[in-house]
Amino acid sequence: MSIHKNLLFIGTTSNAGKTFITGFAGKILKEKFGIKTCPFKAQNMSNYAIVCEYNKEISIAQASQAHLMNVEPKADMNPVLLKPLGEGRSQVIVRGVPKKITSARTYYQEIDTLKPEVDAAYEKLKQVFDMLVIEGAGSGFELNLKNRDLANQHMMEKEDVNTVLITNIEDGGVFASILGSYQLMSDDIKSRFKGVIINNFRGDVTLFDEGREIIEKWGIPVLGVIPNINYGLDSEDSLAIMQSYDDKNRDLVQVGVIKYPRASNINDIEPLVHDPNVQVSFITQRTNLDIFDKVILPGSRAVLDDLRWLKKTGIAEDLKNTKAEVYGICGGYQMLHKQINDPLGSESGVGDPESEAGLGFIPGTIEFKQEKVLKRQDYSLYDGIIAHGFEMHTGISDSHPVFFDSPKIKGSMVHEIFHNDNFRNWWLTHNTGKTLQEWSFSSWKKAVQDKVSLRIEEIINWERMLG
Repeated sequence: MSIHKNLLFIGTTSNAGKTFITGFAGKILKEKFGIKTCPFKAQNMSNYAIVCEYNKEISIAQASQAHLMNVEPKADMNPVLLKPLGEGRSQVIVRGVPKKITSARTYYQEIDTLKPEVDAAYEKLKQVFDMLVIEGAGSGFELNLKNRDLANQHMMEKEDVNTVLITNIEDGGVFASILGSYQLMSDDIKSRFKGVIINNFRGDVTLFDEGREIIEKWGIPVLGVIPNINYGLDSEDSLAIMQSYDDKNRDLVQVGVIKYPRASNINDIEPLVHDPNVQVSFITQRTNLDIFDKVILPGSRAVLDDLRWLKKTGIAEDLKNTKAEVYGICGGYQMLHKQINDPLGSESGVGDPESEAGLGFIPGTIEFKQEKVLKRQDYSLYDGIIAHGFEMHTGISDSHPVFFDSPKIKGSMVHEIFHNDNFRNWWLTHNTGKTLQEWSFSSWKKAVQDKVSLRIEEIINWERMLG
């Protein structure tokens, strides 16, 4: 049962650092103050999702926040998830279940039907946790969206929710955005407003002491000034650091990742990016694929469109001629088949039937169905190695429904496959002749998170936030 007022972190703008700060706030409040926390975001828009308990969908951001707070991700932590399809249309996921494909206008017209779902998820989590640590979306004060804003206004108006403002000083206009946001709050929300966090300050933070004094004179508590921290994990906006092809260390396993325009769940590659045995390069145009030991085709939110992009750029032809071993994940795996059919137009969401010749590496046909496959389990794919992961797709293979294995071409429908140390090490050494140093992704990630957590713990005035 909730014994504290819940905390809502809203931004003065998009890219304020809400996901990052919300997650670590929940971790610190649990570990330092003994508060049983869990994340919550009423509505998120992202093509980065995972399968959680009961084979339901949740955004990667809220799942990652749950892991920081050492709780199992639940669909109710992200009751409304919008997955953009392009052309102003999105798939609407409600409490983990795909419901419909709709336009933005129709979605907003029907927003009142979603508020009870958000409230039901919110109340259910309150019965289990001491405090919900809530993330807003974009800017918290878009007045033209006020009555339709599930993630910000709808949550701020709840009597058991206190609000914290976050601003990214690197974006500029920090004073105007803080004061403007505060002045747009109702008196009721102001009575539950705890203060502002200045995020992403570069250089000596004491140089902002005068700025802190100015903001405090307005009656706005400054809870802390967080310096620029290159966290670089669990991003919804793809992996921020794109590594070049130059000055390669040939002792490392060279992995090229084809980043087509509609690539999704690129977080599957995250363990490879940080693995000291690997150098990852992201490919956005035609290049010599033979400089890589391995080439990955990641997931895609628009398989047919990205397949056509591969053909248009010439990369499809290069994949057929390269000496590198190719691995496809989910959408990328589907592209490797001989034929792809979408008789219902469900992949694009437009409803028009489509068909396209695949890359032809895997015999068989992919057909998109109306119902989505959602499952999380252990898989035995190659050489008897057990790997944990999840499936999330509507494309069904009539020849190799889960995985394919040949000397040059490998792939599977399974996400998070490289998060498994045993599988990743097998794949990196298979046909490369490389020797790897011992490294665990999960252990490394926890150490990074603990280090960042300790740094933020020392910066923020938690007593003031909770008072």
